[in-house]
Amino acid sequence: MKREALVAPALALAALALFYTLFFPKVGTQSETPPPLSTERGPNGLAGAAQWLQQAGVPVASLRDRYAALGRMAGPEQGNLLITSLPGRIPMQQGEQKQLLRWVAAGNTLLILAAIDDTPAWAAAGGDPTVSAAELTHINFHTEAQQRSSPAPGGAVKGAASAAAQALNALLLAGQFWAQPSGQQPLMQDVHRLSASSDLPTAQWRGTPSLAVGALAIAERVTPLPRGAVLWVEPYQDGQIILSAFASPFSNAQIGAADNARLLANIVAWSRGSQGRVIFDDAHQGAVDFYDPKAFFSDPRLHHTLEWILIVWLVWVLGSQALRSGQPLWQPTSATTLMEASARLFSTRVPPASAAQQLLANFYNEVHRRRGEREDGSAPWAWLASRSALGAEVLEQLREQHARAHAGAAVDLTRLQNLLSQIRGSIQ
Repeated sequence: MKREALVAPALALAALALFYTLFFPKVGTQSETPPPLSTERGPNGLAGAAQWLQQAGVPVASLRDRYAALGRMAGPEQGNLLITSLPGRIPMQQGEQKQLLRWVAAGNTLLILAAIDDTPAWAAAGGDPTVSAAELTHINFHTEAQQRSSPAPGGAVKGAASAAAQALNALLLAGQFWAQPSGQQPLMQDVHRLSASSDLPTAQWRGTPSLAVGALAIAERVTPLPRGAVLWVEPYQDGQIILSAFASPFSNAQIGAADNARLLANIVAWSRGSQGRVIFDDAHQGAVDFYDPKAFFSDPRLHHTLEWILIVWLVWVLGSQALRSGQPLWQPTSATTLMEASARLFSTRVPPASAAQQLLANFYNEVHRRRGEREDGSAPWAWLASRSALGAEVLEQLREQHARAHAGAAVDLTRLQNLLSQIRGSIQ
């Protein structure tokens, strides 16, 4: 009895662990830092920018669906500005990029705030923002260390050590970054200095636009050195794409620094039509109205609820359920149980037509036995037809079932059995 008392809890715990492992995905290692949402009031949020625009009379909307919903949102089809941050917590689905670019081509503006030169805390758990940025703008990014040419043959060792040191320095940058306009451009009017901050170490990147797209660099990084473009404007049919290699200039913590607010005002004034809106892409940062199974299963509240349910279940099983007494190792099987098991076996192995033929043969042999004739399974049609109690309609049904069974066609065995029982009762 003591052994059973120990085995039962162990098996219950093992069943719990197996069930939880197989059916419930675990909470990922996603950063707990809130993402840059238009409703987030923390340092990395964009609530300050959204509220400022609303107070200035600019219509503001939150996108909480896939990019296909841009064309279905109420409002003008042209003259809108979409602000999206990279990397996103919910990646773009196949085909979303085409839907987004089609919306831009119709006469709208896309502002991409990519965590390339800076790394806010929310971006640490995301993917590589340079990949998504390159797919949307055809601006390729590589680190400053990668861009430097290989050392001359005579100074290979010295050059390798220098390159390694440069790469190490490039990967250990954090803190405040500064940028300034790189030429006369309407977006940079009254903008003299831009500020960004990196919560985590980041690399120095350099963007190289494809010659076919005609992207124009309008701002460059000045601190830390070396200089490098951080803001581009790229025309796209009737619309345009603005790419920022800084993700933080318009965050709650940075929008009031330097001339960041002036740059946002210039972008809105330059890109928005008279009835256009500023749309914040909250969907791809996790704030969605549609069902997201990944977000549902990674919600800690779900796991805490399941843990309490399983704990209560375990206490109930081990505390209130009495252990069953031991059963004898061998129990005789009744004849009825054996017959039922045999019937189920035959019903799954014997074709219906063959079973119907045997049912008919058994019935015919009963008739032959009553008449003292040889039991050969043949149909006594003449004798059955002479029975006045047996109606012509019933006999015709029997002939039909006989023909179908011997032709190998589908036969309803239940209907046949009921018919034979009816005939037996009529010829008694």
